[in-house]
Amino acid sequence: MGGARRFFFFFLPIFAARAAHAGLVVNELYYDHPGADGGYEFVELLNTGDASFSLDGVVLEFHNGSGEGWTVLWSAPPGLALAPGALWVMGGELVLPAPDLVVGISLQNGPDAIRLLRGAEIFDVVGYGGLDDPNYVEAHGVAVVPAGKSIARTPDGRDSGDNAVDFVAAAPSPGRRNVALHDVAIVLAPETPLRSAARTRTELLAIAIENRGLADIPAGAVAIAWRDSSEWGVVAGTAANTRHAILPGAHETLAVTVSMAGDGYHWVDIAARYASDERTANDRVAVLRRVGSPPLLVSEVLSSPSPGCPQFVELFNAGARHLDITRYAIRDTRLKPAVITADSLVLAPHEFVILTPSPDVLRACVGVTGRVFDVDGSWPTFNKSGSTFADSVVVMDALEIPVDAVAYPGLKTSQAGFSLERIDLFAGDVPRAAVWSLSRARGGTPGRMSERSLSAPPHASCEVSPNPFFADEGDLLRVAIAPVEGVASVAVRIYDPSGRRIADIGTASAFPAVLLWDGRAAGGERVRSGILVLACESFSSDGARVGVEKVVVGCANRSP
Repeated sequence: MGGARRFFFFFLPIFAARAAHAGLVVNELYYDHPGADGGYEFVELLNTGDASFSLDGVVLEFHNGSGEGWTVLWSAPPGLALAPGALWVMGGELVLPAPDLVVGISLQNGPDAIRLLRGAEIFDVVGYGGLDDPNYVEAHGVAVVPAGKSIARTPDGRDSGDNAVDFVAAAPSPGRRNVALHDVAIVLAPETPLRSAARTRTELLAIAIENRGLADIPAGAVAIAWRDSSEWGVVAGTAANTRHAILPGAHETLAVTVSMAGDGYHWVDIAARYASDERTANDRVAVLRRVGSPPLLVSEVLSSPSPGCPQFVELFNAGARHLDITRYAIRDTRLKPAVITADSLVLAPHEFVILTPSPDVLRACVGVTGRVFDVDGSWPTFNKSGSTFADSVVVMDALEIPVDAVAYPGLKTSQAGFSLERIDLFAGDVPRAAVWSLSRARGGTPGRMSERSLSAPPHASCEVSPNPFFADEGDLLRVAIAPVEGVASVAVRIYDPSGRRIADIGTASAFPAVLLWDGRAAGGERVRSGILVLACESFSSDGARVGVEKVVVGCANRSP
């Protein structure tokens, strides 16, 4: 027998509860395999003593709970002995790993019992499958367990004299301890998502090294290695070993720095290496990261349609290349993603696509340009009203990693049928809040560019359009702000020719940014036609004013 089956003397001082049972117990029993049981059943024996145990004359007997008495299942051959702490398995030809003795023992699924004895000396009795007859169990029988589960002493060798206390349902583990002495497991820390977009090509992943065994793990004994697989190839690296001793049931959190080469999807595998580990199946954890984000934007939302018309969400390819969005999905803040119903969907540069629960009805309600698709499953019903924001639209790629996520404002009842059009239709490396404008006409502009939208970031530090603008006809003055080195925030204000401040348009701290002004003064009244001065004041990270850019703006209202 292998050395892996010779460690159980560790449990004797605690669990050898009765002298009559000292030395030999049934440690695990598997009697109900899914489907046919033949070939899969096994009985695992354990020598709980500190000396070799001879099995000469030992018999395994079976009791059918529907009858009386015992029948012999197996008799030990002469000369068989178990070393101290050794496990020994008898079972069918389909048991894996292969048992020490291949034998068809034909157990039933209960309520039944088995026992080990030699002459008049009874070593162990196990009632299982709900058997409660006190003549055939130790105190109380083990409850029924699902097919595919064994009953296992936990910890190994525990013998309190009560079957119901000593055994639990477990995954079958013939020839292995039910509870390992040495077992290291690696899991992701709560703050580390299983899959996400990576903002940089170097990411710090938090993991936890857990001690699931019964023995302490010495300080520095567990080494961490990682492996990144992507279309760019395979990159591997190591991280620091554990720093402290880890007690049973405790864990140590570590930070692993992973370098990912190139944009695209990266499958990162992190492994814990511990020389004494008896359970290697839980030594690895994998995360999925997407480096770089597809330039797909939520460009228009109709959350409050006219009566009889459906909602829609418009997406826009803001990049310079064709973009494959097959199996992409959308969701709101609550529902699971709803996948676009298209076997193949590729967007050309600056092309739109419209998503709606009723494509034909939408075409009949509003003028739609371009392709329209439904989604599989339930449409995420986007809210139309709210305090600060009504709802969010989240676009997921085919692996359910967010591509774009925008919150949009609520609408008044009188604004039903009008869409919210996104002004800043350009992709950027820095996440920023979307800038929305109410559509000029009912139904919005599905499938085409709004006249107010900017499809590329400005090249100047502060760009104003349209100039002049007609505030009384619904024009919005757009102030596009590009990043400037050393500038942490930009405040935009409007002054009259005498230098009196009329309105504060807003402050931007993430760039590029777009701010809007509706032509109203701080008190809410519409400004008169004439010349105004717009000032973009720049501030450093410590709040110091580092510059100002002034733009002359013409307010050319046609009404008096």
